[in-house]
Amino acid sequence: MFFFEINPEQVQDKSYHFNAVQNKNITIDPVKPSLSTHSAFSVEELFEKIELNSGFRPTLGIIFSSVALGIPHLAEQLKSSGFPVFGSSTAGEILVHVDDSPMREQSCVCCLMDLDPSHFSVRLFEKGSDSGFDLGTQIGEWGSSIFTTPAFIIALSGLKTDAESVITGIASACPADTPLYGGIAGDDSEFKNNYVFSEQGHSTNGVVVLVLDRLHADISGIATSGWAGVGSEMIATGSEGNVLFSLNGRPAVDIVREYLSVSNEELVQVGVNFPFLVRRPDGSEVLRTFLSADFNEGSLTFGGTIPKESHVRFSSSFGPETIAKSIDDLRAFHRSSQTADLVLVFSCMARHRAAGRLVNDEINEIARLWKAPAIGFFTYGEIGHTLHGKSDFYNENLCTVLLNFSDGSP
Repeated sequence: MFFFEINPEQVQDKSYHFNAVQNKNITIDPVKPSLSTHSAFSVEELFEKIELNSGFRPTLGIIFSSVALGIPHLAEQLKSSGFPVFGSSTAGEILVHVDDSPMREQSCVCCLMDLDPSHFSVRLFEKGSDSGFDLGTQIGEWGSSIFTTPAFIIALSGLKTDAESVITGIASACPADTPLYGGIAGDDSEFKNNYVFSEQGHSTNGVVVLVLDRLHADISGIATSGWAGVGSEMIATGSEGNVLFSLNGRPAVDIVREYLSVSNEELVQVGVNFPFLVRRPDGSEVLRTFLSADFNEGSLTFGGTIPKESHVRFSSSFGPETIAKSIDDLRAFHRSSQTADLVLVFSCMARHRAAGRLVNDEINEIARLWKAPAIGFFTYGEIGHTLHGKSDFYNENLCTVLLNFSDGSP
């Protein structure tokens, strides 16, 4: 396997790919698939870099892009790419590369691979009028019909989508140990329209799915937050799915607005930095962030379910100790999962906004621990596994996904 990012100033002709293979600084493993990474600040720049790498014949592309580049335009150009694409809009991009910050803004990051096409599949699902659970069931049944042991990586669009119900639907149609990772698409923290896309098109209310055959790809991961609850508990006295109507009998909007001391216009933008710590009826705890507010009915819409009668607390503000806790969790996970050919990173946009460049510390720790290419984006919600192995939907988390390929392909 080799890993590099093309710099146009280094390219003398279109034989760069083969020259790179001869470079003594690049490690080559003939058993593993080849990887090529790029970053760009426009759709045109991205395709120029891909074309410069003409010696490489990718079979799969992973692309995470700011909405500033124009997602419909990008998706249209991808129709003639000649390879499947798993794509999402972002609230910031992540690409680990030598001598460069892993965090990017209003750009596009891309990883191209030459995996065996018989060992994976990509499909764009439109939600339409389906419930989240029904959509998830369709996704699970589709993946299970292709592979007897599937693993899913998904990205979701739609600011009112109940991602937790989609996850539950997928799980209902798959074996109990089926890996599932991913995140909710971002839109540069504008909270207007987020997108998922592929070479098939784009959607503001859908799911793009990459399903892998676990006979040829080992996939594992961890979700960690580092946040802690503060203050007294409140009861979710009125909720339906991912919509919270009341806390302790009062409109949810009023409670949060008073706690944060903000106006209606500031509520969502500020609120993402102060997630709820929700203790569900089964005793499990999860962070939840609201993505929109209805001021007429006083409700808040979250990325995941807020069960009625669950116990809710505000969480602490983000600080260096939050990053330190996540790094400790990453190191603990590394002790049992020490290798990766590719790392996918789904990190909450609130971590980026609250900690700024400090977030580089945990992303650089990922690079240091696994010494592998890493690509990802800042999300509006994360899907991953805890140290105990349970797949769930999270907010304010860092989700790290390890991919190990075998037999020359996943």
